Amino acid sequence: MNRPRNILDFKGVWSLTRLIRDERAGQIIQAEGEAELQQDAQGLIYDETVTLRIPGQPAMTGTRRYLWRAAGDQIAIHFDDDRYFHALRLGQTRAEDHHDCPPDSYDAHYDFSGWPRWTVRWKVSGPRKSYEMETKYALR
Repeated sequence: MNRPRNILDFKGVWSLTRLIRDERAGQIIQAEGEAELQQDAQGLIYDETVTLRIPGQPAMTGTRRYLWRAAGDQIAIHFDDDRYFHALRLGQTRAEDHHDCPPDSYDAHYDFSGWPRWTVRWKVSGPRKSYEMETKYALR
């Protein structure tokens, strides 16, 4: 299989590395850690724990949670309070989506060409935001 075809293809523990190129701050932020996707009654729960390294600051731990819900040939990704975030189309080597959070704009680009290794790149722009974030995942 060279791409995910079902939401359960993501189930498991993934190591991750992240690079954030923040144009406004003129710095590069790095993170590494893991994302665990556990099955629940509606799909998967995505729990992430990373060590974040911001230049000139001590390393810190960051966490985030998303709810992944099966939606036909897509995964509907929600914030942990169940607000809709964006969708990921399954069965493709590459997938894209957009999220508006006025006044900011978020564009996601997923790449599954090396499945089960995969990458998501976010380009974020707004009056106070201008960064690109790339996260690489590898199944443990």
